[in-house]
Amino acid sequence: MAEIRSWLTLGRISNLSTVWANGLCAWILGGGGEASVLLILLGALSLIYVGGMYLNDYCDVRFDKELRPERPIPTGKVSRNSVLIVTLVFFAAGIGSAISINSFSALFAGILVGIVVLYNLVHKYTVLGVPLMAACRTGVYVTVGSATLLGLTPQIWGAGVLMFFYILGVTALARTESTELKASAVGYTFLVVPMIGIFYIAGPPFEKLFPISYCLAALWISIAFSMARKGGTFVIGKTIGPLLAGICLIDLAILNSMHLVTVSTLGIFLVLFALAWIAQRYVPAT
Repeated sequence: MAEIRSWLTLGRISNLSTVWANGLCAWILGGGGEASVLLILLGALSLIYVGGMYLNDYCDVRFDKELRPERPIPTGKVSRNSVLIVTLVFFAAGIGSAISINSFSALFAGILVGIVVLYNLVHKYTVLGVPLMAACRTGVYVTVGSATLLGLTPQIWGAGVLMFFYILGVTALARTESTELKASAVGYTFLVVPMIGIFYIAGPPFEKLFPISYCLAALWISIAFSMARKGGTFVIGKTIGPLLAGICLIDLAILNSMHLVTVSTLGIFLVLFALAWIAQRYVPAT
């Protein structure tokens, strides 16, 4: 049981529902399609995401031994060689699943894996890792969008760009969570950019549900920072998990700004958000 938990921790599986939210958002923006296609792609992207998280610990083992010795590889709960093998299997299975859909999905899935690998190789040594991480999330939209009935619509690209900026903000802040560096002011700025973009796209006039979805996203970002105060001290690391869970709410607001939210859609994204937030109580998001 302890070994299973170690693998779940390595894969940051508490964040998987945020990947599904990204994919579902792109699917709706692209006019949908066969449900089986969506499920296969979400499965493929889940494998690539978890594989990327495994690779992250594989590449960061020296850093973790010094600053995060509680991670599964430094503690010896999981062998480093096993992590690499499983990573490669997951990447191959993810791309293989995308191949079964169409050549475009396979191409974008392959590019996504390439970005994931590059991120893990350089992120500890250069700020280039910040946009690379954000590009990984945009890649989720593009991979799913390429298999929709309408293809890669401007709306899908727009959603991918908005999420790119949100993840830029989260990643910029996350770079300081295990160090003595001060929180990045740029990170705070990037978190605001998608909220401005969503508001601009939405109108006026605004749909009835838009104030609900928009305020939920804005409120949650505020709550994430308020929860990060411990004994009067602001701890930047405590914002990252909640902000990652908030990805689902950002997706919901994006859809709503483009007039594509129904009551059932609202419910689905709230469930995905709840799954991420609850799962983080058992498996750390970072």
